[in-house]
Amino acid sequence: MKVLLTALNSKYIHTNLAVRYLHEFAAERGYQSEIAEYTINQHLPDILDELFRQQPDVLLLSCYIWNIEMMLDLADEYRRICPEVTILAGGPEVSYNSEQILQQNPALDGVFCGEGEEPFLEYMQALHGKRDLHEVHSLVWRDQDGNIVRNPSAPPLEMVQLPFPYPDLDAVSGKILYFESIRGCPFRCSYCLSSVAGKVRYLPLPLVFERLQRFLDAKVHQVKFVDRTFNCSKEHTMAIWKYLAEHDNGVTNFHFELTAHLIDQEMIDFLSTVRRGLFQFEIGVQSTNPDTIREIRRTTDTERLLDICRTLDKPKNIHLHLDLIAGLPFEDFQSFGRSFDTVMQIRPQQMQMGFLKVLKGSYMAQAADSYGLVYSRKAPFQVIRTNWISYAELMRLKDMESVVEDYYNSGLFSNQISWMLDQEASCFSFFLDFGDYRVQHGLRLIPQNLEDRCTTLRDYYFARHPERADQLPLLHDLCLYDLCLHSKPKKLPDWVSVEQNLPFRDAIRDFYRDEQTAARFFPASDADSKQLARQSHLQIFSFDPRTLERKPTALLFDYHQRDLLGAATVTDVTKLFF
Repeated sequence: MKVLLTALNSKYIHTNLAVRYLHEFAAERGYQSEIAEYTINQHLPDILDELFRQQPDVLLLSCYIWNIEMMLDLADEYRRICPEVTILAGGPEVSYNSEQILQQNPALDGVFCGEGEEPFLEYMQALHGKRDLHEVHSLVWRDQDGNIVRNPSAPPLEMVQLPFPYPDLDAVSGKILYFESIRGCPFRCSYCLSSVAGKVRYLPLPLVFERLQRFLDAKVHQVKFVDRTFNCSKEHTMAIWKYLAEHDNGVTNFHFELTAHLIDQEMIDFLSTVRRGLFQFEIGVQSTNPDTIREIRRTTDTERLLDICRTLDKPKNIHLHLDLIAGLPFEDFQSFGRSFDTVMQIRPQQMQMGFLKVLKGSYMAQAADSYGLVYSRKAPFQVIRTNWISYAELMRLKDMESVVEDYYNSGLFSNQISWMLDQEASCFSFFLDFGDYRVQHGLRLIPQNLEDRCTTLRDYYFARHPERADQLPLLHDLCLYDLCLHSKPKKLPDWVSVEQNLPFRDAIRDFYRDEQTAARFFPASDADSKQLARQSHLQIFSFDPRTLERKPTALLFDYHQRDLLGAATVTDVTKLFF
């Protein structure tokens, strides 16, 4: 019997942890299956063709909020292609209303509820005649008479039994890899499913270290811990952070979701010493409205949370990603704006604007009527309106969120945006009006290349501040600097030029031909002068784009050394030219 574990990831660079756990857990016990990973951006007919070529006897679909609609369509279409195949589903999007899912989707033969490692193993044993389907824990299925049967739930799996999910590490080292050291969460946030995941369980630290070392040895680009509150145990947290710092390979970045109020001074002191780029923290602020915080069952002291975030940000060695959620109870349009402005005082590397998604099985879903909470019937079940915020207001926030993603979170305009925001009384007003501007000028749904986006930003800024037209030369250099940070300046907006380099053309050529230059500025490279010139860029500016001081400045951009957002390493070489 060929069992195919099927995943639809949101992007090609992602991997699916769940199907890898199932595959390895069963394989270690002698039961073989196969994995098929695709993305939601691929055409369904193409995926169906690929599945058919593999001729599975059993198709198990890994269902999440981002792929559930496509997965159900896949099940329905594949049932038409292969009527005899067994199609099962698992994952959070089918775990809390499994009977309803089966009733509404006749293409499905069964659903695995909750954690799947042990139930999947038992199912594989049933396929091989070693047990009856009634003995497969956490399975909701149709019997021969079409009746829906719910088997007893499996007890929580001890984390020590989890396998290492990436035996093919070399083949996937360029993708984002996911790692789990904790299951469960001690908090009870009303919008989250982790609050119903049972007691907190930990992977033993020796196993954590052994498995993290495999990532480090392979020099993978990024490992994301999927632990919902990674720092719920200080002992567990500090042990892992210290191990990663002591065994840092200079390449791998580790991403953690944290609760800021659990970070104490000892942790802050330690974190200030780690390599820049080693750690990336995602911290859910969600709201700064005390009524909202109380209603969603969070115990956060917002002022303390923000103070800790400011302190973490001071050394500038940790990539900080802060989250807000629009559409929460008691959060109206103005209140969300205040939350946004308060968080943006920190200027995190990424400011994530999320919109409330009403997840099956969450308290938020149960309390929806009392909040006047209307949400989409289709995944991702996003808020439409509440007693406190209208659809029209949420639509403006979505337009704003698009601008924040394109111009702030992308990191492509960081110096221009920072300069502009420094002149604003309200970051919320700046981005909200920018979203409105793009709608009014018919740009919301039109894909723009980088050069066009630079021009749109310039036009918006001077439309907002026509009295500052004399600042165009400085904005020119800031735009050129941002462009140089990410690639050699070849295709530029029509108002941006590299003509400052023309009088220094010979000096720049000599710079690259000088053998001492390579040894001094590219010590780790064995490339010749032509290769170095292709792998880097030297640009003359009229302003120093880092200080905004008007003075000739020469900066060297090394594209072989980049930060988490892709920005090149910059070296000041002004003294060699002026």
